[in-house]
Amino acid sequence: MSSEPQESERFGFSRLREVEWSDYIQYRPIYKESFFRRILDYHTQKSEASLSLAHDVGAGHGIVAATLAKTFNRVVVSDPSEGYNEVARQLLIGQCGWPESKFRFLQEGAERSSVETATVDLITACECLHWTSPAEAIDEFARQLKTGGTLAITYYVWPIIVGNERAEWLWTEVFKVFSKRPLGPLYHRATQICSNGYESIAIPAEQWANIKRVYVNASKGIESFKVPGTTREINVGSDEERVWIYGDPDWSEEQGVDWLKKYSATWVPPPPELQLKHLWEELDLILKDAKVRIETPLVMIFATRRR
Repeated sequence: MSSEPQESERFGFSRLREVEWSDYIQYRPIYKESFFRRILDYHTQKSEASLSLAHDVGAGHGIVAATLAKTFNRVVVSDPSEGYNEVARQLLIGQCGWPESKFRFLQEGAERSSVETATVDLITACECLHWTSPAEAIDEFARQLKTGGTLAITYYVWPIIVGNERAEWLWTEVFKVFSKRPLGPLYHRATQICSNGYESIAIPAEQWANIKRVYVNASKGIESFKVPGTTREINVGSDEERVWIYGDPDWSEEQGVDWLKKYSATWVPPPPELQLKHLWEELDLILKDAKVRIETPLVMIFATRRR
């Protein structure tokens, strides 16, 4: 998320704004055990790996931090948007029952943090780096991490309908209605960053080693992440490892039209229903009460802080 709260809040989530966290949690993919296992497997394979301190950047209401707290002694929970620290505190302390001493809550952006230099073992930046200036954020992550520390950047895109070409086309048209609206420079920059599965984000080899990009359920390759009408340069280093995983059941499910409508309402800002009416009506005619298989493309970028 952006280090400029006033601007980023227009595209954030709040009980007071257009998209509520309760809807976001219910209809967006759940970070399942395999998601965290990939992060921890990458981190703990290193002989110098420590589980002392993790930093969840762009933490929102603390979804990722809640699981990190099971493994790490302490967790920094940061987000630039007003009110998120309190929502995260309610989840992590009020609902999960962790002691407050386990966490440090910070209202600040990814590009400039008050976290001390070379103190962090793992930084996660999940579903947020497109709201930042990525080069500045990654440089800041390098400052915070210990030598041998792990950076994990993740991003998932809207789900793809599998096995029903007409329904898939209509669903893509729904997203086009959303993506073609003039939503301002912040949103435009974010979609440019997202549009090729974060391959526009450079991970400088002079700061980072063992860079690995894992693409899950990207059945159409990088096109799986494409935002209509956008282009972006590729900044994947020649020495970076790329892994493709297909048919991951943890990022697949079966859902009907009502669920797709509610999912689309979690996009920020939600698409105008009047412009979507004819698309939903045809989807209803095609599917009736049946469900379709959907797969969510995900990219996970891992890197290790050099000496």
